[in-house]
Amino acid sequence: MGTQAFADAAKWPRARGWATGVRVRAAALSFLVVSAAFVLSSFAVLSLLRGSLYQSATNTAEDEAEIISSLVANRGYVPMPLPDPTEELASQVVSTDGDILASSRNVAGQAAMVDVAPRPGKLVVSTGVKLRVKRFTHVRLHLDQRFVVAALGLSKPVRGTVLVAYSLGAADQAIGLVARSLSVGLPLLALLVGVLVWVTTGWSLRPVERIRSQVARISATDLSSRVPEPPALDEVGQLARTMNEMLGRLQAASDRQHRLIADVSHELRNPLAALQAQLEVASEHPTTPGMIEGAVAEVKRMSQLVEDLLTLARIDEGMLRLRRSEVDLDDIVLEAADRLRQRGKVEVSVKDVKAARLYGDGVLLSRVVANLADNAERYARGRVDFAVEAKGQHYELSVTDDGRGVPWFERERIFERFVRLDSARAHDGNGAGLGLAIVREIVAAHGGEVWVEDAQPGARFVVSLPGTPQA
Repeated sequence: MGTQAFADAAKWPRARGWATGVRVRAAALSFLVVSAAFVLSSFAVLSLLRGSLYQSATNTAEDEAEIISSLVANRGYVPMPLPDPTEELASQVVSTDGDILASSRNVAGQAAMVDVAPRPGKLVVSTGVKLRVKRFTHVRLHLDQRFVVAALGLSKPVRGTVLVAYSLGAADQAIGLVARSLSVGLPLLALLVGVLVWVTTGWSLRPVERIRSQVARISATDLSSRVPEPPALDEVGQLARTMNEMLGRLQAASDRQHRLIADVSHELRNPLAALQAQLEVASEHPTTPGMIEGAVAEVKRMSQLVEDLLTLARIDEGMLRLRRSEVDLDDIVLEAADRLRQRGKVEVSVKDVKAARLYGDGVLLSRVVANLADNAERYARGRVDFAVEAKGQHYELSVTDDGRGVPWFERERIFERFVRLDSARAHDGNGAGLGLAIVREIVAAHGGEVWVEDAQPGARFVVSLPGTPQA
């Protein structure tokens, strides 16, 4: 299974350098961390093992020294030779003058093992003493010349010192065997951990590689593709879902851009064609009345369209900045109502306009009221009503016309860009379908909402704006 994973990894494109780097770093870091942990644990194990084995040898030597001291005290003399219960032990009794009074057979004829003369009853231990001890069997232990020597002072009937040596060869051999085993086994184990991390990291990065490959194939002209989403609800699955959500937003933005280009081209074609025709007629018939006025009207229409497009572009790019100050919303509404009265197309009512002061951008709020007023005038049969009233912490502005109204299923779509309802609110050729979209964006920037209600007859556009400063 691990071999197959490495084979699959070898087939991955070199462009996936970051993924390879992740695998290498993860495997190397895990190898180093595990190796460091194993080294520290090995030192701890060897230290504990050495201390335990050396302490056991020391206890054995001390016990044997106590036994010989008791034997001398009970008998009243030093037995010759001294008993040697195991071949790991060697013992001597040394007088205060340094003479060997007795010894075990394996150190017979040798000088004192250590030059130590403790007080009677006092016990002194020396570790790592090098001795030559005769063996009477075929057993040969590595470093058998190293011993721990216990020295116990005698008082009666003989004044001197009991010396007992216990071999450290078995302890050193066990410690060496464990050290060699650890030096071989632990690096292999650390390497195995690194390999396992390499393999498991590769398995984990396979979905990421598939996501990368799919994203690499997505072009700016076709954003309909989506990356594969793993079934597991882990970080990779969340990455895939987030990537697909981002691609969805990009596709929606691209679609809006394409629609914008198509709609702008369509909206500009008609006034440009009309302007061209009027200018051609005017050039051939300079005395034709109304040509200049018609051309000026078309130019104004195109200027308004361009201004609306620039406003929406600033909103889309996040460049729309609100210059907030105290604004009298009722004054803005009354000014817009006066403009409608001056045009004389509809009857205007402002009897329900109450005082309303809020914090906002006066210029942009004037644009909101003007767009709603122009929209109501365009579709009204003969009357437009304005109203402003307080609703809790908000102010509600409503503009009502007595036209045919807006169907309930179109009341959200009407705020989209370049949307004009052909049946209920027929287009008269003066609007481009951007006014209500601008209204919604400006109101949202102020922390408010806008919606359409049925006025029976007609439509009522309602704007709710906060009456307190918004962060």
